[in-house]
Amino acid sequence: MKDKNMNKVFRTRQLGAVLGLLITGLFTSTLLAGPNAEEPVYEPFNEPYTKVFQRQEYVPGEVIVKYKPGLSDHAQTARTTGLGLQTSIRMPRLKARKAKILTGESVEQAVARLNKDPMVEYAEPNYLYQKFAPAPNDTHWGKMWGLHNTGQTLSSPSYATNNPGTSGKDIDILNAWDVTSDCSATTVAVIDTGVNYSHEDLSANMWDGTGCVDENGTTVPGGCPNHGWDYVDDDNDPADEEGHGSHVAATIGAVGNNNKGTSGVCQTADIMAVRVIGHEGAALDDIAQGIEFAVRNGAKVINLSLGGGSTSSLMEDAIDFAEANDVVVIIAAGNSNQDLASNNVYPCELTNSNILCVAALDQDFDRASFSNFDTSSQSSRAVDLGAPGTNIMSAYGTETELSGSSVYSSWLTAGTGPAADWISDECGTGANALDMLTVPDCSFWEFLVGETSTVTVMPSSADRRIYRNFSVSSSATHISLRHTIVAYGEDKPTSPFCYDYTRAAYSSSTGDPVGSGTFLQLPDFNRGQFTTYFCEDGGTRFVASSTHFLENCLGSTNCTIGYQHVSDVTANRPGAIVADMVVTTWTPSNTAYSYLNGTSMAAPHVAGLAALLRAYNPDYDAADTIQKIIDGGEAATDIASNTKYGVSINADNSMRDLDQVTGVTATLQ
Repeated sequence: MKDKNMNKVFRTRQLGAVLGLLITGLFTSTLLAGPNAEEPVYEPFNEPYTKVFQRQEYVPGEVIVKYKPGLSDHAQTARTTGLGLQTSIRMPRLKARKAKILTGESVEQAVARLNKDPMVEYAEPNYLYQKFAPAPNDTHWGKMWGLHNTGQTLSSPSYATNNPGTSGKDIDILNAWDVTSDCSATTVAVIDTGVNYSHEDLSANMWDGTGCVDENGTTVPGGCPNHGWDYVDDDNDPADEEGHGSHVAATIGAVGNNNKGTSGVCQTADIMAVRVIGHEGAALDDIAQGIEFAVRNGAKVINLSLGGGSTSSLMEDAIDFAEANDVVVIIAAGNSNQDLASNNVYPCELTNSNILCVAALDQDFDRASFSNFDTSSQSSRAVDLGAPGTNIMSAYGTETELSGSSVYSSWLTAGTGPAADWISDECGTGANALDMLTVPDCSFWEFLVGETSTVTVMPSSADRRIYRNFSVSSSATHISLRHTIVAYGEDKPTSPFCYDYTRAAYSSSTGDPVGSGTFLQLPDFNRGQFTTYFCEDGGTRFVASSTHFLENCLGSTNCTIGYQHVSDVTANRPGAIVADMVVTTWTPSNTAYSYLNGTSMAAPHVAGLAALLRAYNPDYDAADTIQKIIDGGEAATDIASNTKYGVSINADNSMRDLDQVTGVTATLQ
């Protein structure tokens, strides 16, 4: 298994290196002219496809506008209309509104124009923030090293480094529980993908939403019967459709001592579910309103295991609102192995006094290889401290992932024109060997990696297709496809810019999806747009890596994925490559658990400790709570120079010096 995994990692890096070189122009000579004179140089590719993959940064066609004081709500509405916008969401307390652009301008153009208006305090895109997505595995207390590290070896870990770890490298929760394990007096809001409030380890610890109010403080008719609110679908059911939020929630407050699953940092808790992350990410207005909702409904701790590269005035306003209402906000640092001294991740980098930004540590309290960090001068560091964030066992769902060689079997071919079918094969030799779909043969890949000086071109007037049906659960709430496409069809000067092209499609039926399904958009970095037609641009090949939510397959037992390559009568090129393919489905389960990795998993350890502190001593305000967490931290050498405080949280130390309040009894659990 070790050798196989290492080979898989090497191959992934090899593909990433080739694609990175393609993007940066080192392979932009015409293929038919033969290979470059020099051998390709392959560099380490530590973060797969960061050079070729890019999410949308904001919601298209929308802006956030805040007017200066003194303008009435009616006047704001009128001015919004006069500025060529249509108000869609009002946020009265924040004196801001979300609006659609009606002028035909780009978002950037509209924002620039609006910020010149004398009555506008700020205008900005409706930024999208992403959850820090982890990688899954399997199942219980003896596996929860973050709470109690005995130096145990975890079987089938999703993060192999420092497994086993070092005994005692944990948050020392057992000694803290000698004082209390009950956080039910402090409501913790999990602002995330939602929460599976019916899970066996969460249902007894969910917030009672009777009498809840909305983000503006207005009573919600019928209350919040499902323990929170869904800002993605704008309804009262924040059920989790991806598992991330449930995993976070159970790390904070899974029911303890119930002979099931895991235990949260808080064994008794009050978890509020606020869904702001949908399948395409989290919109800025949803996050801001989710924070407002949590604060309005009495949350004293908020967990934000999400982030993005864009700063936002609206996000700052929302965090300011939480700060003004004495709410502690715990934020994940991000999973890109980036130094925030020279990179940006928000809201981690906000400077409010009520926030802590958390790095992920492994089983030996080394910084996890994926965790962001900050080597700025100590007082300026955005990442504050660390907490366990690898191989974290918690509530989840049933996830299946098809990848590697198995995803490339059982494909069917179709099409018209000269015989030049797609193939599903391992192309290249030795270190260059890689499973892929390609048309018409392996010579395209072999040329790219320097194994051949010639390459097969597509015949004229061909329409060749390949597709496969994947069986899926009709109960799945998330079905996704990740892939990387390299295409080299001839370009043309007008839309869709391709004489020869590659396309990708999917459908919920079993036949060829190109004929009756939905075409998938990928980012065309050469032209700066999203497109369903993939071809070269002036000799520079199309290369993109993307993850797609296959919404139309939900509720079906079939999900068919297909690719098409079309050539015209002249100037034909090599065809296309599809590699790095992963098909994932996720189905809710009330009894499932999994290992996940990420700063998203580290942050809720800190949020749970904040809830413990505030529940045990209700007189503690946000500043007191944060200071106790910092003061109680245990020195962690590996993050001494790249976090502000250089410590991992320690629950026992933080709880030890608290003034005990009358009526609280300590129970050993």
